[in-house]
Amino acid sequence: MPPGVRESLQQHFGKLASVDLDAPGALEVLQQTNPAHYATVRTILAEVFLRPDAEVPRWLQASFNARGVFYQPIVLTSDPPKRRLSFTLDDTRYVVVITLTNVTGPVVPLK
Repeated sequence: MPPGVRESLQQHFGKLASVDLDAPGALEVLQQTNPAHYATVRTILAEVFLRPDAEVPRWLQASFNARGVFYQPIVLTSDPPKRRLSFTLDDTRYVVVITLTNVTGPVVPLK
């Protein structure tokens, strides 16, 4: 990023904190520092699998007033498959890689 651009963006939009929920101890720290966000994040992580993928962004916006929801249909090639989810609550951006337990498909060996 060119010099001064980050400062200009922060001045215009404000500074957003970013929390990597996959980091060791992140949820425990969140529980102690922001119990309201902790409860919301735990609910999101527990219930995201109950929604069709296309409805997840709208569900987060309507149910939790989340902004900037990113839940694209890009599955990471791993076993089990994973997917990135990020969203903003108040002034905090949360990022997490979710293990998909509701995706099935055959494993095809290389020929």
